[in-house]
Parts: sequence; structure tokens; C-alpha cells
Amino acid sequence: MKKWVVPEHSNKAVQRASRTIGRGTGTPEEVQAARAVLSNYRLAHAFPLNAVTVTVRQRALDVNPNAVVAERRKRLPTILDKLRRHPTMSVTTMQDLGGCRVVFHSVAEVEKLVAILRDLPRSKNRVKKVYDYLRDDPGPRDSGYRGVHLVYEYGASKKEYKGLRIELQVRTLLQHAWATAVETMDLFSGSELKYGKGDPDVLRFFVLVASLMAHEEGTAPVPGAEGSTEELAAELMRLEMDVGVLERLRGYASIVGEHARTDRRNTLTLELWRSEGILTVTVHETLADAEARITELEAMDDEDLDAVLINIARISQLRDAYPNYFADTGRFTDFVESRI
Repeated sequence: MKKWVVPEHSNKAVQRASRTIGRGTGTPEEVQAARAVLSNYRLAHAFPLNAVTVTVRQRALDVNPNAVVAERRKRLPTILDKLRRHPTMSVTTMQDLGGCRVVFHSVAEVEKLVAILRDLPRSKNRVKKVYDYLRDDPGPRDSGYRGVHLVYEYGASKKEYKGLRIELQVRTLLQHAWATAVETMDLFSGSELKYGKGDPDVLRFFVLVASLMAHEEGTAPVPGAEGSTEELAAELMRLEMDVGVLERLRGYASIVGEHARTDRRNTLTLELWRSEGILTVTVHETLADAEARITELEAMDDEDLDAVLINIARISQLRDAYPNYFADTGRFTDFVESRI
């Protein structure tokens, strides 16, 4: 039987810990204590995340039996970095400490699942907000990111978790390929394209690809890239000649290795050492073992290490759910090459 982590601190204590990290003014002891508070709060999202994922998985597989469904806890270094970038923020307002992801083949499948989940009767874990980055509410981000996000609030039987929020991302294969390529660039090069930072030509490259994908899928284009497919492709070709994004992505793919391919439900950790290009996938027998390992890795505070805890129904789908850790951007590069 799983032993779920419960929140051990009040919201006010979590908010104080967030400020300690965000402002960067605490003593080493105060910073360490703040990290421990935030780590507990993050890990306490595992139970509500599991509760939401059970419902989402069932409904997603009803829409398409081949849908990829996975869940993950937000990495502690990512949380700490966000607090430093936004010193007035508290993790109690973050909606994605626990995240579930569904990847479908088509926009129609994405929209069908979203419609089902929004109107699910008798669900105590309520959808509080829907962000449609495909059409009009709010539409594609300026960066080119596309997909649909649903924010859940836990409200079922376990009172200690009430009010904790979980984010569901629903994407098509193309939308997932785009996001994966951006994350792979950031993961292996140390850039921050995901946050709109970096070489303007590389950022523009991804905006153009996103708009071409939107044309392909019949959804709204990215702001600032509303031209015809011919105009977008011509600009994209010029940028590729200048900055060589595809060449870089192919270079990162050299680290891809073979990993376990069983078909039972697995909790695992991924450890990527960027400079050596070494990826280790460890399957854990219990959630507690996985949480202990991820806590140990994050305590190293090494910028060269990227570690994440993942729960997935079939490990054979791991590469489909998190291809950025395998530098697997084949679908993205194939799409771009077919357009330029």
C-alpha cells in the first residue's frame, strides 16, 4: 500500500518559505529549511495528482485506446528558479506542481476529451479553469506554444489535500513535438526559450514552425506569424540557414539509449547529466523509493543534472511522453524538413 506524503506546513508557512527563496536574503540555514518546506508541499501533490490521473486516463483511453497518459511532479529546481524570477510569487499559487499529460493524434480528440472532462457529472475534483491555447481563450502564446490546459482543484474525501491544484495538459502529436523540441533545446544547451529568452532568430524559428503546425491542424496561428504557409516556410528556410536549429537538434539525439520496456505501471526517475550526455532511467518498486531518490538528486543542486520523477502506465510509452529526455525530436525535424 502506498504511503502518500501529506502537507506538513500551513499555507502561510509555505508562503514564507517561498519569499525566503524568492528574495534570496535568508541565511544558509533558513534557505535549507525553506527548501524542505517547499519540497514537502510539492510532494504532497502526489495523491491528488493520482486521483485526477485515474479519471483522466479512463476517459482519455475511451477517446483513443492509444492515447499516451503520464504524470509527473514539478522539479524542485524548476520551482526554486521560478520563485527567484518572480520574488513575490508563492508556490501556493502555482497550478502545475502536479501535472498530468495526455497526447492524442488529432485536435478533434483533444477537444473531445476536454469537453468530456469539463462536464463530468458528480466529479468532486473540479475543473476550475480551462486555458485553450489552440483557439480563442487565450489562443496560442506568443512563443508558439499550443495545447489545452485544465486546472483541477482537489475536493474529494481526503481533507488534508483539499484545495491543492493539478494541471492537465492535452496536446496533439504535433503540438507535443513542438514543445518537446523547445524543451530539448533548453535541456541540452542551457537556453531558456520556454520563457521567451535566447537568440531572437531561434525564438522566431519556433514561432514560425508553430504557425505552420496550426495551419496543418486548422487552428489559430501564432500572433505575429499569420502569413500564408508559403510566406512562413520561406522565412523559416532563411532562418534555418542562419541558425541551424535542425542541425543542433540532430546533434543532441546522439545520447539516446535503450531502456526497460516492460508493460506494467511504473514509478521511475530520469537522471540526465547534460555535459556527458548520460541518461539513467531507474524503475522504483514504490513511490516512497522514487521520492527519496529524487530528493537526494535535487539536494546535489548541480546545474549539470536534470532529474525528474515520473509515473506512467506503461514504461514502453515513456519515450512518447517525455521525448525531450531522449533528445528525440524526430517528429519535429521531419515536419520542418517537409515544409522547407
